[in-house]
Amino acid sequence: MRTFLDINIVMYAAGEAHPHKEPSAHFLRRVAHGELDVLTDSEALQEILYRYWRLKRMAQGAVLMAEVVRLVPTILPVDKADALLASTLLTQHAQIEPRDAIHAAVMLNHSLTEIYSYDTHFDAIPGLKRRQP
Repeated sequence: MRTFLDINIVMYAAGEAHPHKEPSAHFLRRVAHGELDVLTDSEALQEILYRYWRLKRMAQGAVLMAEVVRLVPTILPVDKADALLASTLLTQHAQIEPRDAIHAAVMLNHSLTEIYSYDTHFDAIPGLKRRQP
């Protein structure tokens, strides 16, 4: 089953010491070995760029983004239908953040039901099941 990959898993694996770092790195090794079939969307790539740009570490961000593109062969686009559904999700679920509403909309519009993420607000969206590494 194809599962959506929230970029926070990549960020934890690449980041500083944190309780989620090793489980995230282990998860990504499983993806690399073909044990898990994941995909993500173009908004996730934008999250990498934005975070590393804000940190003024763009060279590191570019390397990380290239690794994600290599590791995750399917990157879904974000289109008008996704933006409209994200807007609806934001009005229905106050706890979700705009970027994650985009991810949820992409998932729902592509009939994806599972997401690997540490963000618990995905739990509030009917039709989605969140898993942690």
